[in-house]
Amino acid sequence: MSDIPASYDSLIESGWEKYNQRRYNEAYQSFLKARKEDNARPESYLGTGWTLLRIQHPDSAIVVFRTGFYYITSLDDSVDALCGLSGSYLANGENTKVVDLFKKYPVSSYNDAFPIKEHDFFLDEGDLEIVQAMAFYRLGLYSSEQNEDPDNAVYHVNRILLTPIEYKDPKSLMDKMTEYLEGTKGDYYL
Repeated sequence: MSDIPASYDSLIESGWEKYNQRRYNEAYQSFLKARKEDNARPESYLGTGWTLLRIQHPDSAIVVFRTGFYYITSLDDSVDALCGLSGSYLANGENTKVVDLFKKYPVSSYNDAFPIKEHDFFLDEGDLEIVQAMAFYRLGLYSSEQNEDPDNAVYHVNRILLTPIEYKDPKSLMDKMTEYLEGTKGDYYL
């Protein structure tokens, strides 16, 4: 092994490669080393946050994503961090925080920031919508009388479907959300 220290960029690249191979502990170490090299760049925070979420440490992922927001300068990184942070809140059962986060950072403000190509996640507006839909679903906000209400799971599910659904009952709504998630080939967990 070489005594030459790895550069920030090579550590990030190595981290995402290991992450994509589901070698999360090794990925985590690469991202931590990158942060030691340069703690003012967002990629190491994004990598660390996503890795912590994958190894089921949502509390720690929340802290890392929130810290990473201070160093983000691009829309792509903002969307990546927003998806990670909201997913961490969902994993932690903090559904109201997901709702509050999207009120602070509305999806409509991201324009052409999709898709994100880092770490081979193709996050798009649909992913942001489904995270919101799940939060509202968990909060019990999904009746058909509120189809046009953005504080409603049905509203967000219908924003991602080609053919809008009519709300029938909670189970059929969950089935639609599950169907959408299965279309992502299991890359996202709610």
